Amino acid sequence: MKSLAVARNVLRRIVHDVRTLALIVILPLFFVLLYGNSFSGSYRDLTIVIVNEDNGLVSVQTAEVGRVTLDLGLAQSFIDALDPQMFDIVESDDPADVDKVGKSGVWAALVFPRSFSNAVVNEALRASGERKVDLEEGMVTLLPSDPVGGPKTVLVLDDGNPLIAGAIRGAFDAAFTQVLQSQQSSLTVEAVLEVRALHEGKIQMLDFTAPGIIGFAMTLITVMLTAMSVVRERTSGTLTRILIAPISAWEVTIGYTFAFSVIGVLQAAELFVASILLFGIRFVGSPGLVALIIVLFTIGLQGIATLISTLSKNEAQAMQFVLFLLIPSLMISGVFWPLETMPATIRPLSYISPLTYANAGLRKVMLAGGGFGEIGFELVVLAGFAAVMLLLSVLSMRRQAYTA
Repeated sequence: MKSLAVARNVLRRIVHDVRTLALIVILPLFFVLLYGNSFSGSYRDLTIVIVNEDNGLVSVQTAEVGRVTLDLGLAQSFIDALDPQMFDIVESDDPADVDKVGKSGVWAALVFPRSFSNAVVNEALRASGERKVDLEEGMVTLLPSDPVGGPKTVLVLDDGNPLIAGAIRGAFDAAFTQVLQSQQSSLTVEAVLEVRALHEGKIQMLDFTAPGIIGFAMTLITVMLTAMSVVRERTSGTLTRILIAPISAWEVTIGYTFAFSVIGVLQAAELFVASILLFGIRFVGSPGLVALIIVLFTIGLQGIATLISTLSKNEAQAMQFVLFLLIPSLMISGVFWPLETMPATIRPLSYISPLTYANAGLRKVMLAGGGFGEIGFELVVLAGFAAVMLLLSVLSMRRQAYTA
């Protein structure tokens, strides 16, 4: 009976604490909705460049009327077979546009040679034997011809994201298979397509997820440590005594930020070293740029933690707020699955999460050896976020002394 009395007392306190009660009710539902929507999406609007030099003409020998020329346009048939919702197709006349792959959001480039249609039909006849078709001259028999060497269709693919690269390759294979089947051919896709992977297949799923996991671990440790430490010092009266001393809120904030940022950077270094030594994750970029991303990211995290400590009456509430913010950030920041798979209703949330930009920047440096030019946008966003959070931390710190 005494245990029941204790339980009733605990539940009564929770019911009368609106913030704790709201977190208990809303948090599970929020996670389920976010999880379901994040996984329910499909790839959409992947930008690809297609250079179609195919003239569409096929010159083939017949048994009845000699050589004839057919206008089939098989390259265009391939383009028409691609999913318009999955791909944002940019058609170009310049083969040099393949250099855009891996830049400006271009995931792949496909170059059809001038003789694509001719090569497919003649290769199909050599593989499957003669076949009859109905032309204006009547039913004629198409005959295999001698092989004629020529360039293959070239697919340049950004394989920096193994998930997206696999999806693009699968969609292209399906479209090529459809074209080949239209010619009653037993040809394989490999017979007409040459794939050139940007990173030569060296980036594995562990390499792809490692930057985001390290960023999330930093977020979890740094925000939790900072928020709970500030709440503890406020409830114990230590923070109040500091703030009534001859020291400004700005100086207190800078002191806390510097101390916890040093801890965060050391933890990040430990995570990177352990990941590289134990699991051999890919790291081909500049350690200095990685450190810059980590520092800016950590300063922003301190601001989030300080704001959480302002909203929290005690350490338990601080922990709940931390979970409320951090678990969704793991789902929406592109750590495990690409942002391109998220529905339009969820994707905007990813752009307000600093982990999204830290993850993107770390991947560009670690996996592809990107420099300032490649991560400039991510650095600007993280620096802006850090500045805003630092300002809000100062304002929040001024409140802390009066909420003990």
